[in-house]
Amino acid sequence: MDNKKNIYLVQAGCLYGNTYYLPYAVGMLAAFAFDNERIKEAYELKRIIYSLEDVEASIQSLDNPAFVGFSNSIWNYKYNLEYAKRLKEVYPDCAVEFGGHHVPPTTEYLEKYDYVDILIHRKGEEAFRDVLLALLDGTDLNDIPNISYRNGDGKVVQTKEEKITISDYPSPYLNGIFDDIIKTDEYRFSCVLETNRGCPYNCSYCDWGELNSRVRLFPLEKVMAELEWMAKNKMEFVYCVDANFGMFPRDEEIAQKLVELKETAGYPNRLQVSYAKNEHERVFRINKLLSDHGIGKGATLAMQSLSSEVLKNVGRVNISKEDYAGYIARYRDAGISTYTELILGLPGETYDSFCRGLCEILELGQHSSVSAYYCELLPNSTMSSKEYIDKYGIKTVSTSLNQYHCESMDDVLSGYSTIVVGTDTMSVEDWIRANEFSTCVQSMHHFGIMQCLAMYVRKECGVSYFDFYSQLYDYILNESVFLKDVFKQVSLILRNFVDGKGGLTYQNDIFGKITYPIEEAVFLLCHYNSEVFYGEVEAFVKRYIKDEALLSQLLSYQKDVVLRPGKNGFDSSFDYDFKEYFGAILRNSYEKLKKENVTYKFSTVFATEDWIEYAREIIWYGRRNGRMLYSSAPNVIDRAN
Repeated sequence: MDNKKNIYLVQAGCLYGNTYYLPYAVGMLAAFAFDNERIKEAYELKRIIYSLEDVEASIQSLDNPAFVGFSNSIWNYKYNLEYAKRLKEVYPDCAVEFGGHHVPPTTEYLEKYDYVDILIHRKGEEAFRDVLLALLDGTDLNDIPNISYRNGDGKVVQTKEEKITISDYPSPYLNGIFDDIIKTDEYRFSCVLETNRGCPYNCSYCDWGELNSRVRLFPLEKVMAELEWMAKNKMEFVYCVDANFGMFPRDEEIAQKLVELKETAGYPNRLQVSYAKNEHERVFRINKLLSDHGIGKGATLAMQSLSSEVLKNVGRVNISKEDYAGYIARYRDAGISTYTELILGLPGETYDSFCRGLCEILELGQHSSVSAYYCELLPNSTMSSKEYIDKYGIKTVSTSLNQYHCESMDDVLSGYSTIVVGTDTMSVEDWIRANEFSTCVQSMHHFGIMQCLAMYVRKECGVSYFDFYSQLYDYILNESVFLKDVFKQVSLILRNFVDGKGGLTYQNDIFGKITYPIEEAVFLLCHYNSEVFYGEVEAFVKRYIKDEALLSQLLSYQKDVVLRPGKNGFDSSFDYDFKEYFGAILRNSYEKLKKENVTYKFSTVFATEDWIEYAREIIWYGRRNGRMLYSSAPNVIDRAN
């Protein structure tokens, strides 16, 4: 044992509440490498560093490290650099290897950072094992594909690129790699499920398709055994990293296994996946199964953009708008929440096309959840190439990473994001305005605080969603008081960001110590200040709804339909059957609003007592399945008479 060389692996992650993700990437490296008898005899895996530990204290705790491997992602890249630099100062003979999605396909890291010795490009299990064997034998690394290194003469060498074909790797769960980590009582853990690897698509903003063109299926027996391990070890949340879950018939078996484990062992409680784009029937059945057993987080109906020019530029083909509307209606009829993803800043998008596309999604019936993500340059994507950047006039800002839904990381070395803030069709100023408009629509409509009002105006006044929210956005900036102040904060965050002075998150002690994305923050601020918010909303909506008595009741219903902390199981009476009216609209149908005396009982299983709990349970955990609205199952609006 004393003669073995000590290995440490670093996959430092963020703390989400009281939960860390198990370091799956380096766990896979370790499981594969230590399946080799020579490595097992010559090396000892001393520890996996899975949190953003204090660098100095962590290095002092190491025991004569011979090799330290770092898994690099956007959330830990800067931390890894600082750690590696200090490591080399203390242990100059220690071999330092960088791998992961944030290692570019070139040798630039070796040229910039003399304390990094080896780069592993693309997926790393095979190269990691072979590097350890070569270091053990003292042989040259040149015959190992998919790596870069600094040779004995100090020259940087990049080896040949070679596709990986292995489809069966040892499991870090089943091989005990994480056993010491999960023994702690201090934290809880979530985990990653990988049932296959690769993606057949090549969207320019993504590195999945670029890294792997052929999908490799992992053995089903291993997948099932890993699920049993997750249930036995009480993994609350499982994040499936398959690029297209539901692409293969066996994915239904995997979903069924999850349901069985939830029923018998109580875990896992939640599964998050990226669903296949072109297997609609199978994906629907999987979503129905998971939803019926309370495991799913809703069905993804990703669009990224509604502009045909943009889709052409990024190499993506969407389903037709007619099919999209049909899927939304089908999922809603089945009681399954859906969410739609857009990306702001794609090449060819304009302020007008993005904002109109966002509102066209409402016209097509998506009222549950929309997330407009920032366009991020990933080192191994087509979009990050110089040719692509020059072709579309892409402008970016690199900033210290502030993760959502974790404690502020302003003083923590973590990573950075490179965000597209302008192209040849969208100026930086237009990017800021598009973000503000998107924040307005998401916070007001998809979180529900103006959803009923917008729907009524759309159906009864013939005002499109784009016109309604454009006029609301103009009202906020030019006529309101409270809302103008809220959106000044939004503008300040965005403008500071493009000036390189901050991140794209918001934190307020009222809602806890964790950070929130801007649209969630705006909703929380407006809902917390409900009375003043609806006072200004009433002044705006009066331009459309002239019947003051009806408007008063509609505003009351609008307030009641959004969950609040400390309020549950209450009755409200109205002179109109709003429930049936808005229920029809949500089904992409229409029924005339009936004047009828009704009393509704509002009840939810997601009752919260304070704003911190509300922000966490309803907004963070429940955003994608519409938990904040009584009109979304399993919340209930029942007629009491």
